[in-house]
Amino acid sequence: MNIKDKIEKILAENGIEIDDEGALLNVDSLGFISTIVGIEQEFDIEFPDEFLEIGKFDRVEDLVRVVTYVTAKN
Repeated sequence: MNIKDKIEKILAENGIEIDDEGALLNVDSLGFISTIVGIEQEFDIEFPDEFLEIGKFDRVEDLVRVVTYVTAKN
């Protein structure tokens, strides 16, 4: 399972849907925080503080980019 697939699974577990274009739907603050925590645990990373804003992530690819960036730094 690749990074995108794992993130999509975590999003689904937190009630966040993805439309055909990759946009995130039904994102609320609780789902957002739960998703970030799930991603951090799955990839054994910590999101940089500057990325902990709900408005930073409109699409699945935004999350993939951050995970890829953080894992590359470690």
